[in-house]
Amino acid sequence: MRLRTRNPRRVAIAGLALVTAAALTACTSDSDDSGNGDASGDTQTTATIDESAPEAPLDQLVLAEGEAPGGGVVQVIEPNLLQEAVDKLVADQGKQLMEDPACDRVSRLETVSNFATTDGLTAAVRYKQSEEDDTEHRFGIGMVGQRLDDFMDRSLYEACTSSRSSTNPDVELVMTVADAPALEGTEGFRVTSDFITTRPDGTRSLSRAIAIHGFTRDTTVSVEYAARNNNPDADPVLPSAAGALDAIYEAQMAKIVVAE
Repeated sequence: MRLRTRNPRRVAIAGLALVTAAALTACTSDSDDSGNGDASGDTQTTATIDESAPEAPLDQLVLAEGEAPGGGVVQVIEPNLLQEAVDKLVADQGKQLMEDPACDRVSRLETVSNFATTDGLTAAVRYKQSEEDDTEHRFGIGMVGQRLDDFMDRSLYEACTSSRSSTNPDVELVMTVADAPALEGTEGFRVTSDFITTRPDGTRSLSRAIAIHGFTRDTTVSVEYAARNNNPDADPVLPSAAGALDAIYEAQMAKIVVAE
């Protein structure tokens, strides 16, 4: 699954959107910044969810080398590499981050990333942009062996549509929610977070983070991708990258559903 484009700068940053892992594993080229999405109804449930936890530990449930769609390279991130980011996440969750109360609540929810250095697991799936360009696109997989009720509450995210940052009024969040790929025995939804930054000279840039929240068999999963663009009116995520995100989510959830 090569993510080909004739404009390598269009996706200047592609990395883990996982809040605690982005700064550590995002691959940067020569641009800067990251939003928009679609909307829908309730948390998607495609069948009765199997609540029985797999006997296998998380490190056997995450996609292994050779299991990522399109031959992606899978790397489990060592917890010690995430400690600083997790500490910052926890500290930020104690502060007001967004002016709008609904957006502020979402921005401070306990997420899969809270468990990245303890009971959870974080992995990256990497693809070359093309045969001619070694720029990497990185997708994040985070999981924890329990249900995170607020993280899986779609209505909380749908209540947030837009807000200014409470610490930087030049940054605006636009959030949208849509269905996740339908998979038997799972539930999930997609959250797109667009951060639009207005610079002093009036120019704007967009940072888009897409996270697919999933749950099955007492395991909460987040599969994520981030991209940036200096044109806030253009989608920074290549169609091939969007397809890869869905494919990784489907493969990861399917592996948990059939795990021993």
